[in-house]
Amino acid sequence: MARNVTLGELIDDLRAEAGHSLQANLGTAMREVLVKVLQRQQRRLWDDYDWAFLRVDRDLLTQNGQRYYDLPADMKLEGIERVEFKWGDQWQPLEYGIHGEHYSEFDSDKDIRSMPVYRWQPYENNQIEIWPIPSQDASATTKTGAIRLTGKRNLRPLVAQADQADLDDTLLVLFSAAEILSREKADDAKLKLSMAERHYARLKGRSSNSDTFSLSDDEPTRRVRGLKIIAVQQT
Repeated sequence: MARNVTLGELIDDLRAEAGHSLQANLGTAMREVLVKVLQRQQRRLWDDYDWAFLRVDRDLLTQNGQRYYDLPADMKLEGIERVEFKWGDQWQPLEYGIHGEHYSEFDSDKDIRSMPVYRWQPYENNQIEIWPIPSQDASATTKTGAIRLTGKRNLRPLVAQADQADLDDTLLVLFSAAEILSREKADDAKLKLSMAERHYARLKGRSSNSDTFSLSDDEPTRRVRGLKIIAVQQT
């Protein structure tokens, strides 16, 4: 029972659990099937539960005049739980949603800039928009002016023999074996599924998850404490 087990090891364990031959040269096509099943089960289980050990922080350094920012390569919008902004020595939550009332105060379309940043929202092409547009660059040293995204990171590739799985090996093997045995109408398919579900319940019981972010606009507006810089309109 471990994480970071290689794909090659998972395939061998899955063969044994499903009662298949352990001789790798007996079927390249079958190996591809096993890989696809393992990949699909890991994606399903990744999406099904907020695993605490997959939660990461990723910092974006804001730039003077930059309105939109690419998300980190290993994070999707759906995985974001919390968005914060550092002003001075304080990390404060950014509010979700930018509406007409906000643009009336600092019109991003007119390139009106100010600091600190107060709000954010999704933008096309896996980006986010922040408001107001920053009027200065973030500090790479102190992180003042940085945006911190906290959430569940994406799964690492599980394609090559040496690639490592993010989730528990026993969990992946048991659910995958249950799927394969069910296809084969094997008598022990239900037994494997029951074993997988019990193991899943044990793992979830050991994992904790809190402060989950919801893409909603229900929170009361809070402004970042600190010195307010006068807004400027670029010409």
